Amino acid sequence: MTNNGITRRALFAGGLGIAATGLLASCSTVTRSTDVKAINKAVALPDYVPWTGGPEPVLPKTSALMPSAFRRIPDRLVPTARKPGDGSTVHGSVPTNSPVPPTKGSNPYWQGLDERMGIDLDLTITPNADFGNKFATQVAGDTLGDVFTVFGSFPYLPQFLEAKAQNLTEHLSGSGVRDFPYLANLPTASWRGTVFSGGIYAVPVPRGPLTSQVLYRRQDLFEGLGVDPSFSSLDEFVQLCREVSDPHANRWALASVPTSILAPMLDLPNQWEHSGGTLTHMYELDAYQDLLDVSRRLIAEDLVHPDSITAYNGKVWLVQGSALMLSDTYSAIPGIVQQATPGSGFDLTTAPFVGPSGAKAKPWLGDPNNAITALAAAPDDRVRTLLEVLDWCASPFGTEAWMYRKFGIEGRDYEMQDGSPTLTKTGNSETALGEFPLQYFTECPLPLFYSGRPGMTDTVYESLASWLDDGLPNPTYGLYSPTNSTKGPAVGTYATNAINDILLGRAPVSSWKGVVRDWRRRGGDAMRAEYEEALQARAGS
Repeated sequence: MTNNGITRRALFAGGLGIAATGLLASCSTVTRSTDVKAINKAVALPDYVPWTGGPEPVLPKTSALMPSAFRRIPDRLVPTARKPGDGSTVHGSVPTNSPVPPTKGSNPYWQGLDERMGIDLDLTITPNADFGNKFATQVAGDTLGDVFTVFGSFPYLPQFLEAKAQNLTEHLSGSGVRDFPYLANLPTASWRGTVFSGGIYAVPVPRGPLTSQVLYRRQDLFEGLGVDPSFSSLDEFVQLCREVSDPHANRWALASVPTSILAPMLDLPNQWEHSGGTLTHMYELDAYQDLLDVSRRLIAEDLVHPDSITAYNGKVWLVQGSALMLSDTYSAIPGIVQQATPGSGFDLTTAPFVGPSGAKAKPWLGDPNNAITALAAAPDDRVRTLLEVLDWCASPFGTEAWMYRKFGIEGRDYEMQDGSPTLTKTGNSETALGEFPLQYFTECPLPLFYSGRPGMTDTVYESLASWLDDGLPNPTYGLYSPTNSTKGPAVGTYATNAINDILLGRAPVSSWKGVVRDWRRRGGDAMRAEYEEALQARAGS
């Protein structure tokens, strides 16, 4: 909870730390790892130029952060103006959350990507569970390729990028990005995560507000039990959980303790609270101890799935009905509904956010990027060609390129059913469940579109519209703290272990004050000071 990103990013903390240290030892051109102001120096970010060449969203943009909403594929797709590539081979290193797709020789969809992009796309695709070790090996062997995905939490990230990645500032800063209209369509908040040492060293892999957590409900199961799932206070929420939980029937209210949902009820900041140039971590606030207390009670009363801490599998439990509510990101919806049995009556809704004592909720806004993508240092014409390729990868909803990336070849990878593209068994394999890892080069701002489930667009839109302008971002996103980089994983593990001890009843809630003192001594205070210095360095960016 100290700006370490999602769990899979922590994979880099081990092997890559050793590789990066060795790589940088002989490099005298990189910024010193302890020079916080230099590492966090600001730069003119790329202009934001929203793309206006596609279909009109079916619902109004109630917030600058609101994704464009669509219920169906437009009748006319915007054609791709030209092939971005020059016929050369582009080597890339990417992770995947989906099954690894068939290799190009037996994958007509991949062959079609080559044709449309004008390149020979050579990808090293690694499952997320193995990506950290694979990346470390590639760093050590200098085999990352032309384009490589980088997650944001491993030691010496700015120094690594300075040493091995192309500085893209002259191509993308300010009006420069206008040469790449789809990259110019990426939000400013996403570009902030690509800036190190006064330069733009990567392209975002954006996710926008869909990385934020929401509370999903099995509306059909609540109705079957005759229970209204609404609540307007913390006490009502706990009572609702009691009403529907029945361990003897293999049914629990919650897949896990929904920290991101409880936090707004207690008015907790998103990791850090920034006021008057000073940062206070949520761990240090009395309300966090209240959060631990209610979380412990939820587990002690058997209202949370018993495997939530040791063997978590929340999406499956929600679909199976052993958990009636699940806290997960908005971007998890496709994976959830894909597991539901057709015709089963599966009905997914979202719970409204609730603030403290009737006040308006201020939910946590998720980080704007999933990852960033760097380019290997290369001559200027090669860099521009690669940026053209990435621009194609960012082509938005409503374009032929977007449609092909997501669904592939009609009649082979997908069939049109009631006006919606539906992946076939072959398509699920060849396109990696519609998430071919080319999406980790970069991606367009994610739209609200759920093929075959037009009502889900309205469900998500209404949920987001209720809170987006009140959402709390993590004020340290995109900033670099040397202490967090080198000690953050260990400090985070220490805090997580202490939290689990309290939740499982192995330690009293009152022990938390001692944990916070230790957390500060182990690195929390140093991280605070460095982030405060970084905020000053980035002021006005």
